[in-house]
Amino acid sequence: MRRLAAVLAACLALAAPVAAQSLSEGEQVFRSPVLSINYDRFFAGSRLGREMVGQLEAERVMLEAQNRRIEAELEAEEIALTEARDTMAPETFRGAARAFDEKVQRIRSERRQLAVELTQQGDTLRNRFDEAALPVLTDIVREANAVVVVDSRSVVLTLDVIDITNLAIRRLDEADPDVEFDMPESESQPDTATDP
Repeated sequence: MRRLAAVLAACLALAAPVAAQSLSEGEQVFRSPVLSINYDRFFAGSRLGREMVGQLEAERVMLEAQNRRIEAELEAEEIALTEARDTMAPETFRGAARAFDEKVQRIRSERRQLAVELTQQGDTLRNRFDEAALPVLTDIVREANAVVVVDSRSVVLTLDVIDITNLAIRRLDEADPDVEFDMPESESQPDTATDP
Protein backbone atom coordinates (compact mmCIF):
# COMPACT_ATOMS: atom_id res chain seq x y z
CA MET A 1 0.00 0.00 0.00
CA ARG A 2 2.83 2.43 0.87
CA ARG A 3 4.56 1.63 -2.41
CA LEU A 4 1.36 2.36 -4.38
CA ALA A 5 0.85 5.62 -2.51
CA ALA A 6 4.41 6.59 -3.34
CA VAL A 7 3.84 5.83 -7.02
CA LEU A 8 0.70 7.96 -7.02
CA ALA A 9 2.53 10.78 -5.32
CA ALA A 10 5.31 10.58 -7.87
CA CYS A 11 2.84 10.69 -10.76
CA LEU A 12 1.10 13.70 -9.28
CA ALA A 13 4.44 15.39 -8.76
CA LEU A 14 4.98 15.16 -12.52
CA ALA A 15 1.79 17.12 -13.14
CA ALA A 16 1.91 20.65 -14.45
CA PRO A 17 2.66 23.31 -11.84
CA VAL A 18 -0.89 24.68 -12.02
CA ALA A 19 -3.00 22.23 -10.05
CA ALA A 20 -6.29 23.01 -11.73
CA GLN A 21 -7.35 24.44 -15.04
CA SER A 22 -10.44 26.64 -15.21
CA LEU A 23 -13.00 25.45 -17.71
CA SER A 24 -16.41 26.61 -18.87
CA GLU A 25 -18.99 27.23 -16.16
CA GLY A 26 -16.48 26.89 -13.35
CA GLU A 27 -15.52 23.27 -14.04
CA GLN A 28 -12.01 22.31 -13.09
CA VAL A 29 -9.85 19.45 -14.25
CA PHE A 30 -6.89 18.48 -12.12
CA ARG A 31 -3.76 18.51 -14.25
CA SER A 32 -2.25 15.08 -13.80
CA PRO A 33 -0.68 12.44 -16.03
CA VAL A 34 -3.01 9.88 -14.43
CA LEU A 35 -6.80 10.18 -14.20
CA SER A 36 -9.29 7.68 -12.82
CA ILE A 37 -12.91 6.90 -13.62
CA ASN A 38 -15.51 4.48 -12.32
CA TYR A 39 -16.73 3.37 -15.73
CA ASP A 40 -19.78 1.49 -14.48
CA ARG A 41 -20.94 4.58 -12.60
CA PHE A 42 -20.15 6.68 -15.67
CA PHE A 43 -22.44 4.44 -17.73
CA ALA A 44 -25.24 4.12 -15.16
CA GLY A 45 -25.13 7.78 -14.14
CA SER A 46 -25.26 9.31 -17.60
CA ARG A 47 -28.51 10.08 -19.38
CA LEU A 48 -27.42 8.00 -22.37
CA GLY A 49 -26.59 5.01 -20.18
CA ARG A 50 -29.92 5.26 -18.35
CA GLU A 51 -31.79 5.39 -21.66
CA MET A 52 -29.97 2.30 -22.87
CA VAL A 53 -30.66 0.41 -19.65
CA GLY A 54 -34.33 1.45 -19.80
CA GLN A 55 -34.67 0.25 -23.38
CA LEU A 56 -33.11 -3.11 -22.60
CA GLU A 57 -35.20 -3.51 -19.46
CA ALA A 58 -38.40 -2.81 -21.40
CA GLU A 59 -37.43 -5.44 -23.97
CA ARG A 60 -36.58 -7.93 -21.23
CA VAL A 61 -39.90 -7.39 -19.45
CA MET A 62 -41.79 -7.81 -22.72
CA LEU A 63 -39.88 -11.01 -23.53
CA GLU A 64 -40.56 -12.47 -20.09
CA ALA A 65 -44.27 -11.61 -20.36
CA GLN A 66 -44.45 -13.31 -23.75
CA ASN A 67 -42.66 -16.35 -22.34
CA ARG A 68 -45.12 -16.66 -19.45
CA ARG A 69 -48.10 -16.38 -21.79
CA ILE A 70 -46.69 -18.93 -24.20
CA GLU A 71 -45.95 -21.37 -21.38
CA ALA A 72 -49.53 -20.99 -20.13
CA GLU A 73 -50.88 -21.65 -23.63
CA LEU A 74 -48.69 -24.72 -24.02
CA GLU A 75 -49.78 -26.06 -20.63
CA ALA A 76 -53.43 -25.58 -21.58
CA GLU A 77 -52.83 -27.36 -24.88
CA GLU A 78 -51.10 -30.24 -23.10
CA ILE A 79 -54.01 -30.61 -20.68
CA ALA A 80 -56.51 -30.59 -23.55
CA LEU A 81 -54.50 -33.24 -25.40
CA THR A 82 -54.31 -35.42 -22.28
CA GLU A 83 -58.05 -35.12 -21.70
CA ALA A 84 -58.75 -36.07 -25.32
CA ARG A 85 -56.58 -39.17 -25.12
CA ASP A 86 -59.45 -41.52 -24.25
CA THR A 87 -61.43 -40.37 -27.28
CA MET A 88 -58.56 -40.84 -29.74
CA ALA A 89 -57.15 -43.92 -31.41
CA PRO A 90 -53.74 -44.84 -29.93
CA GLU A 91 -51.87 -44.08 -33.16
CA THR A 92 -53.69 -40.77 -33.56
CA PHE A 93 -52.86 -39.79 -30.00
CA ARG A 94 -49.18 -40.75 -30.40
CA GLY A 95 -48.97 -38.64 -33.55
CA ALA A 96 -50.62 -35.67 -31.84
CA ALA A 97 -48.37 -36.04 -28.79
CA ARG A 98 -45.26 -36.22 -30.97
CA ALA A 99 -46.32 -33.12 -32.92
CA PHE A 100 -46.97 -31.28 -29.65
CA ASP A 101 -43.55 -32.21 -28.25
CA GLU A 102 -41.86 -31.00 -31.44
CA LYS A 103 -43.82 -27.77 -31.25
CA VAL A 104 -42.77 -27.22 -27.62
CA GLN A 105 -39.10 -27.82 -28.45
CA ARG A 106 -39.27 -25.48 -31.44
CA ILE A 107 -40.91 -22.67 -29.48
CA ARG A 108 -38.52 -23.00 -26.55
CA SER A 109 -35.57 -22.91 -28.92
CA GLU A 110 -36.96 -19.74 -30.52
CA ARG A 111 -37.44 -18.10 -27.12
CA ARG A 112 -33.90 -19.00 -26.03
CA GLN A 113 -32.60 -17.43 -29.24
CA LEU A 114 -34.51 -14.23 -28.49
CA ALA A 115 -32.89 -14.11 -25.04
CA VAL A 116 -29.45 -14.53 -26.64
CA GLU A 117 -30.24 -11.73 -29.11
CA LEU A 118 -31.28 -9.45 -26.26
CA THR A 119 -27.96 -10.08 -24.51
CA GLN A 120 -26.10 -9.39 -27.73
CA GLN A 121 -28.06 -6.17 -28.16
CA GLY A 122 -26.97 -5.13 -24.69
CA ASP A 123 -23.36 -5.65 -25.73
CA THR A 124 -23.97 -3.65 -28.91
CA LEU A 125 -25.49 -0.74 -26.99
CA ARG A 126 -22.58 -0.75 -24.54
CA ASN A 127 -20.18 -0.52 -27.49
CA ARG A 128 -22.19 2.41 -28.84
CA PHE A 129 -21.97 4.06 -25.44
CA ASP A 130 -18.19 3.61 -25.50
CA GLU A 131 -18.04 5.24 -28.95
CA ALA A 132 -20.15 8.19 -27.77
CA ALA A 133 -18.10 8.57 -24.58
CA LEU A 134 -14.68 8.48 -26.25
CA PRO A 135 -14.66 12.10 -27.52
CA VAL A 136 -15.77 13.36 -24.10
CA LEU A 137 -13.05 11.42 -22.29
CA THR A 138 -10.47 12.47 -24.89
CA ASP A 139 -11.25 16.15 -24.29
CA ILE A 140 -10.88 15.72 -20.52
CA VAL A 141 -7.57 13.90 -20.96
CA ARG A 142 -6.24 16.74 -23.12
CA GLU A 143 -7.39 19.41 -20.68
CA ALA A 144 -5.67 17.59 -17.82
CA ASN A 145 -2.48 16.94 -19.80
CA ALA A 146 -3.01 13.28 -18.87
CA VAL A 147 -1.51 10.28 -20.57
CA VAL A 148 -3.70 7.53 -19.11
CA VAL A 149 -7.14 7.00 -17.58
CA VAL A 150 -7.48 4.01 -15.26
CA ASP A 151 -10.68 2.39 -14.05
CA SER A 152 -10.86 3.09 -10.33
CA ARG A 153 -12.58 -0.27 -9.72
CA SER A 154 -9.32 -2.05 -10.49
CA VAL A 155 -7.08 0.31 -8.52
CA VAL A 156 -6.22 -0.37 -4.88
CA LEU A 157 -5.71 3.28 -4.00
CA THR A 158 -6.55 6.52 -5.80
CA LEU A 159 -7.10 10.17 -4.96
CA ASP A 160 -10.50 11.81 -5.39
CA VAL A 161 -8.91 14.80 -7.07
CA ILE A 162 -8.00 12.76 -10.17
CA ASP A 163 -11.41 11.03 -10.39
CA ILE A 164 -13.24 12.38 -13.46
CA THR A 165 -16.42 10.26 -13.17
CA ASN A 166 -18.80 13.08 -12.29
CA LEU A 167 -17.21 15.44 -14.79
CA ALA A 168 -17.46 12.82 -17.54
CA ILE A 169 -21.15 12.28 -16.75
CA ARG A 170 -21.86 16.01 -16.97
CA ARG A 171 -19.91 16.40 -20.18
CA LEU A 172 -21.61 13.42 -21.86
CA ASP A 173 -25.05 14.67 -20.82
CA GLU A 174 -24.22 18.10 -22.26
CA ALA A 175 -22.97 16.54 -25.50
CA ASP A 176 -26.25 14.61 -25.79
CA PRO A 177 -24.93 12.18 -28.44
CA ASP A 178 -27.43 10.82 -30.97
CA VAL A 179 -27.30 7.03 -30.62
CA GLU A 180 -29.73 4.67 -32.36
CA PHE A 181 -31.61 2.24 -30.13
CA ASP A 182 -32.70 -0.21 -32.82
CA MET A 183 -33.57 -3.58 -31.29
CA PRO A 184 -33.76 -6.93 -33.10
CA GLU A 185 -37.00 -7.18 -35.09
CA SER A 186 -37.55 -10.73 -33.88
CA GLU A 187 -38.14 -9.49 -30.34
CA SER A 188 -41.31 -7.69 -31.33
CA GLN A 189 -42.64 -10.46 -33.54
CA PRO A 190 -45.78 -12.26 -32.36
CA ASP A 191 -45.11 -15.52 -30.62
CA THR A 192 -45.90 -18.86 -32.25
CA ALA A 193 -47.50 -20.76 -29.41
CA THR A 194 -50.74 -21.19 -31.29
CA ASP A 195 -49.14 -22.12 -34.59
CA PRO A 196 -50.24 -25.49 -35.95
